[in-house]
Amino acid sequence: MKKVVILMCTCSGACPSMEEIDFWELAERIRLELPHDYLVMHPRLCEENGEAMMADLLKPDAVYITPACGEKKQMKLLLGGFARAGVPMDEEHWIPIMMGMKNTDEVFAEIKAAVERVEESEK
Repeated sequence: MKKVVILMCTCSGACPSMEEIDFWELAERIRLELPHDYLVMHPRLCEENGEAMMADLLKPDAVYITPACGEKKQMKLLLGGFARAGVPMDEEHWIPIMMGMKNTDEVFAEIKAAVERVEESEK
């Protein structure tokens, strides 16, 4: 069974489209309510140290659920980190979730649905 990793980018808490998200509440709800192997929060995955972290952490035996900016933007901005780790950004390894213009409950619901989708695919 693949590991389920939630790799969240908080965009330094500065993105106005994410002002309705309480990142600490979201992290705690994920920790307490959703089955997953671990959660990583980073202020900017798309920056050099975010890509370096991804190169160290990402493994091909996991599915990465990435709550962050828009899906197309993630494809562009996170590509370097996935490439450095040697993990393809395909449906088997990556589930992007757009957090912009959503609140904590809405983002949590989308992460929950993604986790459930991974669980269903593993049956």
